[in-house]
Amino acid sequence: MARSLLDAIVESSDDAIASKSLDGIVTSWNRAAEHLFGYAAEEMIGRPIAVLAAPGRENEMPAILERIRRGERVDHFDTVRRRKDGTLVEVSLSVSPVHDEAGRIVGASKVARDITERRRAEQERDLRLGELRHRVKNLLAMVQALAHRTGTEGRSGEQYRDTFLGRLEALVVAHELAFAVEDGANLATIVGRTLEPYAGEHAAVTVAAGPAVTLAGAKVQALALVLHELATNAVKHGALSKPEGRVWVGWKVEKADEIRRLRLRWEERGGPRVEPPAVRGFGTRLIQHAAAGELGGPAELAFAPEGLEAEITVLLG
Repeated sequence: MARSLLDAIVESSDDAIASKSLDGIVTSWNRAAEHLFGYAAEEMIGRPIAVLAAPGRENEMPAILERIRRGERVDHFDTVRRRKDGTLVEVSLSVSPVHDEAGRIVGASKVARDITERRRAEQERDLRLGELRHRVKNLLAMVQALAHRTGTEGRSGEQYRDTFLGRLEALVVAHELAFAVEDGANLATIVGRTLEPYAGEHAAVTVAAGPAVTLAGAKVQALALVLHELATNAVKHGALSKPEGRVWVGWKVEKADEIRRLRLRWEERGGPRVEPPAVRGFGTRLIQHAAAGELGGPAELAFAPEGLEAEITVLLG
């Protein structure tokens, strides 16, 4: 009765359970083993367990059997095995000695559990942790650079505070957008959210939305900072410094040699007469650096007398 109950438990187990002799010949094989490895019981019983060895791991099974002969157990040994169809599966093995009535070790019982999903989850976790560390590091470096560069522009305490906080707010918005969805952020949303404060105040920003484009996290942050710099410059010195001033933003996507590029255009009209700067300020350097770096650039700025014109190129792949 006890033996029948044990056999029923083994047969109904979700884990692959098999037994083998000390020379590696399979002596039992449950249904879960059939499902996991693709071999029916009649195909495996009487055959060497070595048929499951994955390439490069042929020495694992003899080593495990040697430990079993010494009376040792092998617990939670993570490895790879080969199915009948040749595909590989990651498994966690627990192998125990089997004793006869006299207490002698006559074989081994093996429990194998498919850990493919666990491995995938672990890899996903490690990837996300690595990405998080990378993004936090980059974010802190960017905040540090913004603080330093803003301080080198010769502003007073209040001016420094307002400028730095404005740039920081743009970075916060970009960061929120970058993490809003798994696959990136929509360009129209990036432009709208970043320019919303300026459009609300001056009612003079027109966004002519082009084709739908989704940008990845790093590009979201870089583009939001570029748009913020263009907008704050327009408020201080350009079109948005005058009630009659206007800003127009639009974009298109071009494809050449199998490479797609986004061309985002910024045009200002109705502001003070524009004179090309004698020296590039930090805002200009930030725009050009972001475009050439994360965005795949370049950024072209034209200081036309009637208003600043900028074309930002984003490499889409």
